[in-house]
Amino acid sequence: MTQMKLVMRAMALCLIAIAMSLFSATAIGAQEVPPVPTVPVVEVPPPAPAPDMRGLPFNSGSGRRVVYSMEQQRVWWVEENGAVVHTYLVSGRYKTPGEGTYRVFSKSRYTTSIGGGASMQWMVRFAQGRGAAIGFHSIPVNRSGQPLQSEDELGSYRSHGCVRQSNWNASLLYEWAQVGTQVVVVK
Repeated sequence: MTQMKLVMRAMALCLIAIAMSLFSATAIGAQEVPPVPTVPVVEVPPPAPAPDMRGLPFNSGSGRRVVYSMEQQRVWWVEENGAVVHTYLVSGRYKTPGEGTYRVFSKSRYTTSIGGGASMQWMVRFAQGRGAAIGFHSIPVNRSGQPLQSEDELGSYRSHGCVRQSNWNASLLYEWAQVGTQVVVVK
């Protein structure tokens, strides 16, 4: 019989606790609190660094374009409104391909040098050279996978004709410059 009394007392205490919680929430004049509205979390990326203008060459065209200075070994991406959105050092060949206005005419995610001794990524072709197209691409690697130059060497003449970029910039330009994009080559 003692177990039965314990069970009865436990049930009575539970009922009293339930009654008190109901009484304290409603009988004292408490108002129901509306749920707090949730605001969707939107991730905001950090602001992009201000573009390095470093002297967009005068008379380097208009409209959306890539500007390549052979003397400065530098590239600029320019939007339709004239805003420079990106600039960086590259490695091309002295006086190649020649001053002028070109257009991107083809792109390849992967390609090789004429003899197949080197491979590169993110090729954006814009001019014709002697026997091969000239374009922007990543720093080539030899058959052993060794880069033909370091990123620290960008800014110096190192290429056989194309314009070498860091892998990162090459991949970004590949996305930014569609077939038909103007390429202006200046001194």
